[in-house]
Order: sequence, then C-alpha cells, then structure tokens
Amino acid sequence: MNDHHTDVLVLGGGTMGTAAGWAVAQRSQSVRVLEQFNHVHTFGSHGGITRIFRHAYAEGADYVPWALRADEAWQGLQERTGESLMHRVGCLDISAPGANHAQLARAAADAHGLDYEWIDGAEVRRRFPAWNIPDDWEACFSPRAGYLEVEPALRSMATEMQRAGGILETDCRATDWTVDGDGVRVESTKGTFTADRLVITGGAWNVHLLASIGLPLEVRRKPVLWFESTRPETITPDVFPSWIAEDGGTHVYGLPQVGVPGAKAGVHSGGEPSDPNSLDREVHDSDVQTEIGPFMTTRMHGMTGRLTQSSVCMYTMTPDEDFIIDRHPEHRNVVFAAGFSGHGFKFAPVVGQHLAELALDAGMEARPLFALDRFARTA
Repeated sequence: MNDHHTDVLVLGGGTMGTAAGWAVAQRSQSVRVLEQFNHVHTFGSHGGITRIFRHAYAEGADYVPWALRADEAWQGLQERTGESLMHRVGCLDISAPGANHAQLARAAADAHGLDYEWIDGAEVRRRFPAWNIPDDWEACFSPRAGYLEVEPALRSMATEMQRAGGILETDCRATDWTVDGDGVRVESTKGTFTADRLVITGGAWNVHLLASIGLPLEVRRKPVLWFESTRPETITPDVFPSWIAEDGGTHVYGLPQVGVPGAKAGVHSGGEPSDPNSLDREVHDSDVQTEIGPFMTTRMHGMTGRLTQSSVCMYTMTPDEDFIIDRHPEHRNVVFAAGFSGHGFKFAPVVGQHLAELALDAGMEARPLFALDRFARTA
C-alpha cells in the first residue's frame, strides 16, 4: 500500500478537521489530516483560550439536540484523557429592553425541557458582582453551561485520533485537490497524498478551497479582547459565568478570566469582510472604543477600558448563520463543513461524527438544516 494513501484525507486540521479525523479514526478507518500551520494556532478561528458552551440555544431550538450530544462527547473525552476541558460555570443570555436574545434562549430551553432560571437585572447584579445592568434587563441563566478550553480540547481529540492510527501532518499547506478516478488526490507542500474519500474543513480558507461551487460564505475579521479589571476577584470562574448580551441591536459576549489577566469579550455581530490570506491582525483603538469597550465599562463594575491582551480571529458567515455540512454537489466521495458563523466550536465532536458518517456511508444524507441546497430552496 502507498504510504501516502489512506481511506480518508482531511483537508484542514483546525477545529472541525481535528474532530473529523478523530471521528474517522474511531471507526477503524485510516485517516490523514493536513494542517497548513501548527496544530493549535492563532491564525484561524479557534484561538482565544476559551469558548462558550451552552445548550439553551437562541440561534434555534434545532441545535439543542446536537449541543446535548456534544456535551456527552466532550465529557467522555475529558474522562478518558484526564484533561480539563469543560467548566460548568453557567451562562447568562441577556437582553436589554427591546431585544430578544434572552427570550429566544428561554424558548429553546423550554422546547427541550432544559433547566434554567429567568432573572432580572437586579438579580444578575446580586448574584454576579461584576455586572452593572439595570433592573429592567432580563436574563436566562443556564447552570450547566459554561466554557471549553480550546487547546486541551483539540489536543485531546488529536491524541485519541493518533492512538487509533490517524496521522496529523502539520506545516502542510494544500495547493490543489482533485478527484482522481474513484479516489482523491491532494497536492501539498509535503508532496502528494491520495485517499478514497476527502473531507474539506478549511475554515475561512474554504472560500478558496471550495471556490468552484460558489458557497455563499463571507469571512469577517473579529477582534478578541481581554479587559483589565480593578476588581479581578469578580471575574473569576467561580463568580463570573460566560455570557452573551444583546443591547441596541448589537450582540456581545464574554467569558471569565482564564489563562491570562482580564475578562475576555468581543462583538459577535457585524465584522469587517476580509480575506484569510490578507487579514488585518492588528487590533486598533476603533476595535475597542466603538462597541465593546463602552459596553464593558458601562455594564460592568471595575472595567478600566484598557486591554491586557488581544488577538484577531475570523468568522466565516453564511447568509442564515447556520452551518453548511454536506457532500460536494459533483463528487459523492468529497464532503465538507463550512460557514460556522462564529458559533461552531462547541459542536466539534458531533460535526466530526457527522462528517465521518457522510464520508464513509454513501447512503447518508446531510441534515436539511445544514444542507447546501437550502439556499436554492429559499431562492
């Protein structure tokens, strides 16, 4: 057998590529994952130390079963590897008057019988001393939500994949991929690799890797910021849950102090359209002062407005902000995942399992929520 041939090739070894390789290897199939950078890096969409994990899903109740399955998968991975991945510090979904984010989270929780508490701004301030929101704000507090640690989560999946025989090729940039007879061929900076099936999980680079099928994707530049607090005891995980808030049409989010000083926060909505190959990775004053800085200094106690750390990542958006996970319309042995629109990390194990099913079972079809042809249907 050719040393460069596997049952499955995964093109892109970030969040979803790692998960796909892990899921394929768990099915006793040979798999090689090609990653253009180091395995865990800051150039794509998975940097930033932590990611919010939640089940009461304001983006739609249809996501809740996948969130519950992902919770079980992360918990199992944590128990098998002994790594600290999940931290159930809770999550606040918050709405200012006139906004509906918290109400949508509550509706998703009600639809699936999830535990939550419906509290007002005064109760948020009483329980969580960092907050300074008015009484008439509302919040859906989910006690079993919290955050995931990015690096241990991805490394744990990669470790299990490699123990099952999977191969992770880092610093390996793909230059071209083609369907070659009944198989696939990928040209890369480390040579030519072949396989029976191909999974494309290029993150923001999918706009180039899958350009021929015209995916409706837009890459947006997203600064990630850590804010200094004069009351650091109020932003630790034991007293400061993860949060998402809607105020005046803007969605912002944050997490407790983990790994570096300061509270992590960013703007989920909006973003500057960008190309992953020429992304502006410098954080500017306008990134802080336009929306998120005023929110942090006004709606929280002790925030100075100064940063302790910053980075820039990317969201790859779809028109409806739902994922695209499907087969290539011209090649049944090529599947892909794209357009995670800034809310995909928590679902990684389930996305990986679905990609493995699509790649290995010719009869498996994409979920309608994530199917590419939904855009044709709506058009």
